[in-house]
Amino acid sequence: MTSHQPTNSPARHPIGIAHGVTFDVVAWGPAMAEVDLSVACMFEHEVGDAPIAGGLLALDQALGGQLTRLRRGGAFQAQPMETLLITTPPAGMAPRAVLVIGLGEPGLLTSDVLRRATRVAMREAIRHGARTMAFAPSVLDAGHTDNAALDMPEVMLDGMLGALAAEFLLAETGLATRPLLQHCTFDVGAPRVESAALAFAAAFARLHDAK
Repeated sequence: MTSHQPTNSPARHPIGIAHGVTFDVVAWGPAMAEVDLSVACMFEHEVGDAPIAGGLLALDQALGGQLTRLRRGGAFQAQPMETLLITTPPAGMAPRAVLVIGLGEPGLLTSDVLRRATRVAMREAIRHGARTMAFAPSVLDAGHTDNAALDMPEVMLDGMLGALAAEFLLAETGLATRPLLQHCTFDVGAPRVESAALAFAAAFARLHDAK
């Protein structure tokens, strides 16, 4: 599986390196992420049943509306940790594959649900043989705006780093091959990218200092 970076790719804001995997923040959405596996999250429905917006809307549009159509028809209900893997995205999409992870009922979103979603994302990226991945929580795109109590940067990094460490431990036992992953990016909206990068970098430092 190959990966490449276009000459006009957006600026990367570094977070840290763990197990040889570089973590950073980039202002792009899941449909535009130039990676082997682009991961987005989705609730069973949007807050107040409003239409989706932002990066999740762009992803659905790039998929010809199939994402919301599959959810509406019940083929993908977006229940907690339910996954939908798109291995042949339409021509013109940046990612080589797309994974959608269900977050369940938006009113029941907790830090634990978000942490579990990032663990699933990391494990599925490694199972997929991805060298590069991107993760978009997509909670704002669904109208879930009251997220201060979730401590999202630290929770998402905690899930990612924990799953990554477990995969390397498994490889060391000889029961699995060593992960190919080299790069993990968190998708952030352009207006928030610099502040998000600072928050992620601080969370990364705290998590490493705690070990």
